[in-house]
Amino acid sequence: MAKRTLTQKQQTVFEFLQRYVSEHQGSPLIREIQQGCQITSYKSAIDRLNALERKGYIRRTPNKHRGITLTERALPEPEAAAVRVGNETVQVSSAL
Repeated sequence: MAKRTLTQKQQTVFEFLQRYVSEHQGSPLIREIQQGCQITSYKSAIDRLNALERKGYIRRTPNKHRGITLTERALPEPEAAAVRVGNETVQVSSAL
């Protein structure tokens, strides 16, 4: 299934979430997302998170302050590499 495209603003929030989770091994507060992405309105941050959830990039746990989880859809797609075997070039996927 192809990923639904993100708007630039949604992409900014999504990339912030990926960085934050990678650095802190947990999800940020909505206020941290707002500050980290220079979003002026708390409601705008909520709207962008709702869009990411609707598109399947994140899952949110209701009534939990740090309840944002990146879904499998959010993981980077495996890259294919060309490997030369003898006189032939073979495409090899990095997926297990």
